[in-house]
Amino acid sequence: MGYIKETADIVKDSLKGVSNKKKFKKIIDNMIFAIETNTVSEYFGYKFKILEDLAPLINLNKDKDYSEKYKKVKLYYKKQYKNNFK
Repeated sequence: MGYIKETADIVKDSLKGVSNKKKFKKIIDNMIFAIETNTVSEYFGYKFKILEDLAPLINLNKDKDYSEKYKKVKLYYKKQYKNNFK
């Protein structure tokens, strides 16, 4: 059921004009929850690529909480998917 909801969220957000900051925060929150509950799905890599595209568009210096969460997600991605990491 979680995969269906994640897919629906991705499609829904891409079809409506969600701001970059809101999209970034929503994806970060979902990814942190997945990491903490050990429910990471195959969409993690796809979501990470979206974050990498959104990160330069957002001023992370203003929001330290999400800056730290982004670092945590990036570290997790690097450890789990190190062959695909740039």
